[in-house]
Amino acid sequence: MSGFLRDLPLLELLCPVDEVEAPGDVEFSHPHEKARDAVVHGCAVDGGRMLLTVWQGRLHEVIYQTPAESEEDASARNDRLFAHYGQGDRWNEILDNGYGKTYRRTDEQRYALWSYTMDFTTFGTMEFHQVMW
Repeated sequence: MSGFLRDLPLLELLCPVDEVEAPGDVEFSHPHEKARDAVVHGCAVDGGRMLLTVWQGRLHEVIYQTPAESEEDASARNDRLFAHYGQGDRWNEILDNGYGKTYRRTDEQRYALWSYTMDFTTFGTMEFHQVMW
């Protein structure tokens, strides 16, 4: 796995906003398009960008826009990310729409999306997911 993929920052969902360290230079901050009172912060990281969504004073969503150079690298990166955000729980695939896959953690407290067409991976809380959709 490429160095930048192996070293991608791992954040803690539901961490209070004042404890969240930006994983790179903050390029922008703007209101979330679908969730009132949520703010998205775009941070430059090696290999791409991470989007951090803060809502109700806590981190509720992390999007890794860090495409891999190979399927093997993407799989290794996703294994690492799913293990971290799974926190010991398994993930169930819910849907494959031909562009990406949707997952739910077995405790139904977290969701994940993997866009295999763009190779972006998202992790978030179900509480926030329900507000967005």
